[in-house]
Formats: sequence, structure tokens, C-alpha cells
Amino acid sequence: MGNIQMSDDSLSLDATQETRIVCQAMKIKRAEEKISDLEDRVRLLERRVFQAAAVVSAALALLGLLAQISKAYL
Repeated sequence: MGNIQMSDDSLSLDATQETRIVCQAMKIKRAEEKISDLEDRVRLLERRVFQAAAVVSAALALLGLLAQISKAYL
């Protein structure tokens, strides 16, 4: 009977370990999903920054051109 109880304890420990493994696997999956979401958000922000930089560059070029034209007429 002592061996059966020890065997039950080791099976219980294995079940506990299996539960922990499943929980950790679920946490890893959720973390991977969050990472994927954050990567998408970073890409979107990068695109917006590049677009804003292009607009600022175009505005500065236009202002420079207008400044040169105004100097030509003075």
C-alpha cells in the first residue's frame, strides 16, 4: 500500500507539472500575441513619422522657394 500511495503522489506531482506547463504555454501564447500587436503598432507609428517628415520637408522646401522668389522681386 505504501508504494501505491507514493505512486499516487508522483502522479499528482506530474499532473501539477502538466498544469503548470499548460499555464506557461498559454502565457507564452498571450505574450506572443501582445508582441505581434505591439510590432504592428510600431510599424504604424513609423509610417506616420515618415509621412510627417515628408510633409515638413515639403513645407520647408516650399518656404525656401518662396523666400527665393520674394528676394528676386526685391
